[in-house]
Formats: sequence, structure tokens, C-alpha cells
Amino acid sequence: MTSPAPPTLTADPPPAAPRPALAWLWWGIGWALMLLVLYGTLAPSHYVPDLHTNDKLEHMGAFFGMTAWFGGLVRRRRYAALAFWMLLLGALIEVAQGVMGLGRDADIHDFFADSIGVGAASMLVYLGLGSWTERLERFLGLT
Repeated sequence: MTSPAPPTLTADPPPAAPRPALAWLWWGIGWALMLLVLYGTLAPSHYVPDLHTNDKLEHMGAFFGMTAWFGGLVRRRRYAALAFWMLLLGALIEVAQGVMGLGRDADIHDFFADSIGVGAASMLVYLGLGSWTERLERFLGLT
């Protein structure tokens, strides 16, 4: 007598999380924000308006905003990678400011401010802010 074959377990893959209906718009705005930040940090200082705020608060706000924005577009498993790329962007901006010779100075404190913005936004993204695009579209009746 032969023993019955052991049961096989098959699991369907989990359903894909819904993608925002306006993902192309959200990504486009995000890249425009990033270009604005790059212009504001790399253009000669006399071409950039003085916002009459603390420079470090501007850095924290810009990197908080970009991280929170893109946090609404990437999947949770990509949040750490998003934080890494935002920190790398902040570091590369400081290196570029130091070598470009257009009246900008590299300042490690600017990078620290960028890091605080990235860290604060990353915490909020992990705590639930990360799906803001999907919730907004659901609220607007788009999905």
C-alpha cells in the first residue's frame, strides 16, 4: 500500500496595493519640487530669492517635504531606500556647493538639517503618512 502524497500548500500572491490613479501627476509634481530644490541650492546665491528665514530651517523643510511627498508614492518596503537617496542628495548638494565656485559654500550643518528633515518625514511616513496619495484620491472619489 502506498502512502498518500503530502498535501501541497499553494498560496496566491498577495494582491497588489492600489496605485494612485494620478500617479503620473504626483510623480511629476515631486520631480518639479526636486528641481526647484536643486535650483535653490545650486544656483548662484544672487539668483535665489532670500526667504528671510533661517537657512537650516529651509534645508529641513525642503528635505522634509521631498521625503514626505515621495513617501506617498513609493511602497512601504522602499521607505528606507527613499531616506537613503534623500540623504545622498543632500550630501551631493553640499559637495557640489563646495566645488562649483559660484558663491556657494559647503556646510556640514546644512547636511545635518537635511538629515533632520529626512528623518522626521521618514518617521511620519512609517507611521501612516506614506499612503497620503491613495487616501487623498479616495477622498476625492478618484479610486
